[in-house]
Amino acid sequence: MTGELTEAPSRTVPAVPDHPDEPDFLEAKSRAVRALVNAERILAAGFLVLVFVLVLSQVASRYIFSSPLTWTEELARFALVWLTFIGAGFVMARRLHVTVDLLAAKLGKRAALVMDSFAMLVVLVVSGAMAYAGLQFALTAARLKAPATQLPMSVVYTAAAVGFALIFIHGLLNTYVNLKHPDQVPGAMENLEKEAF
Repeated sequence: MTGELTEAPSRTVPAVPDHPDEPDFLEAKSRAVRALVNAERILAAGFLVLVFVLVLSQVASRYIFSSPLTWTEELARFALVWLTFIGAGFVMARRLHVTVDLLAAKLGKRAALVMDSFAMLVVLVVSGAMAYAGLQFALTAARLKAPATQLPMSVVYTAAAVGFALIFIHGLLNTYVNLKHPDQVPGAMENLEKEAF
């Protein structure tokens, strides 16, 4: 029952949330989707905090204690890579990736929906291929070690596979919404307008 779509709640759910903590249409319908999006948001925030702490400790150790830590810069770069790919999944879930909506804004709702569905198809093909290639690359890089931390480089390269897999999952979910609930698809520029105010 956790992953199933349930009946719509009595209140209306906006296609695009007004606030990052508010669920969108699919998150309101499915606990599994809501859990995935929340996990992405929490992980991305955690990696952001980790990058900040690592860079701050690098600066403090170098300029205050005159004894730089050799591993903080490398670990901060790895955390930034993970932040980027996890964040890309979250942004895909909310349909907030940068897009050019000039043509879609001029077309009718139906034509814009067809364009969005085609774009989602391209996203599915590319992200699926990149997730597979990223996983293969991570597996081959398992023997390589990072110079300062001695972590296997597969720890870093797996971020791309995970990120593209998340984009693929959210692309599938967005395609489902396009096909089954077209009234819940945000119009052209709607996401941008919500984020601007």
